[in-house]
Amino acid sequence: MGNYLPAVAAEIAEVIGEAAALRLLGARGGTQISIPVRATGSMLARLVGEAEAQAMIDTFGPGKLTLPTAGARGVGARRARAMRMLRKGHSLQEVALACDLHIRTVSNYRAQIDRDSGQMDLPFDS
Repeated sequence: MGNYLPAVAAEIAEVIGEAAALRLLGARGGTQISIPVRATGSMLARLVGEAEAQAMIDTFGPGKLTLPTAGARGVGARRARAMRMLRKGHSLQEVALACDLHIRTVSNYRAQIDRDSGQMDLPFDS
């Protein structure tokens, strides 16, 4: 997940899992949330689950946390999901249908993945 998410979002995903992090970012990405003192009955617990909300309290402490949009909504979300699916080996057709994208767009994403994976290390990369 960390490959395509900003640092804060990747850290949240490490704490509460990718599915819960994407739910949180999908619902509240690009805004500031309040991390409560107690998880029980909180808005955060309703969004991600009580155990996950408690994990966020334990990790980040109560207070305000600004969430990145992190491609969790709109076109960015579809692109991020498409890239994950392609990396897992789904066909262009499957990805286009699942992500509501044109097959040419998905083909472009595949080409980008292929270019990125075939890129040679530069002398300053090592």
